[in-house]
Amino acid sequence: MVAADRPELTERQERVLAAIVRGYVRTGQPVGSRTARESHNIAGSAATIRSEMATLAGKGLVEQPHTSAGRRPTDGGYRYFVEHLMAQEPLDLRESARVKSAFRRGVDDATEVLREAARLLSDLLRCPAVVMSPREPSRQLQHLHASPVSSRNVLLVFVTSDGHVGNRLVELPAPVTSSQLERLSEVLNRRFVGAEVGALTRLDVEALLSEMGDLALPRRVVEALRRGLEYEQQHDIYIEGAVYVLQDPNFSRAQELRQIVATLYQEHLVRQLLKPFARERRICIRIGAENPLPAAHGCGVVAMTYVGGMGSRGVVAALGPKRMPYWRAVPAVECVAGELTEHLGR
Repeated sequence: MVAADRPELTERQERVLAAIVRGYVRTGQPVGSRTARESHNIAGSAATIRSEMATLAGKGLVEQPHTSAGRRPTDGGYRYFVEHLMAQEPLDLRESARVKSAFRRGVDDATEVLREAARLLSDLLRCPAVVMSPREPSRQLQHLHASPVSSRNVLLVFVTSDGHVGNRLVELPAPVTSSQLERLSEVLNRRFVGAEVGALTRLDVEALLSEMGDLALPRRVVEALRRGLEYEQQHDIYIEGAVYVLQDPNFSRAQELRQIVATLYQEHLVRQLLKPFARERRICIRIGAENPLPAAHGCGVVAMTYVGGMGSRGVVAALGPKRMPYWRAVPAVECVAGELTEHLGR
């Protein structure tokens, strides 16, 4: 979690802040003084609660969208809540049993396991969930083939030493022939089979073109293909539950909700968002502008690493609006990450 300076709050101010956070997470509407007082049984009149709300606003923990509205948490208010006030709500027995049984069905295909983990987490929290696959540093190329889809589109198919099959569709700046792609596949396999996949991104373009002879591709086409090879080095991303954001009653009005959906449909952005979490060894929460990616400034992210084969690490995360129920997200992410480690880290 991100460390933050702790504003000095009285016990009643903390209870008012907790009431605002929980109420806003539940309804998506600013919380008024009467609602806050009644939901958390806070002593004092409505005027007293309004005064406490004004103090919280002065400390940058809540804000008032307009004069007649109640209050909603700021990024700082959420941070104070998760650091100092939040009591986690562990999964109930039925939910825990569901997670454990899903990983004990004898499914050995890693891709399906990761996809199922994302589905499980999304269903538990009713928000988008993302699983980023681990990558083994020693992964080696076993076979590569470039197939024409059209004169300007090529399908690159990779098979690696661990049995992983990947494919990337690359759009080219100039047309190519089937004969050129066959020669390219021959040269790349001769040069790189048995090498780490990362070596593909360091290919010598001049040497490659020379070896292809009279079937050599234009340089700009080779550069486009190399970018496709670089993409293969990225972690795979499995996303489930974007529909939960679309179902939010505030979706049509809230720019941050629409931005979340736009981010989820751009895997390179999700990858950028999650990669920093792969260096962590504990549960992490990022709220709003704490996320380094501007496209995720409207998001809350709860993430944790899991261990795959040969000690490689991937990331499992709940990714939703800032008003996600962090008290449920933390134990759910921990549970799914733990099961992934037990299933894959053997």
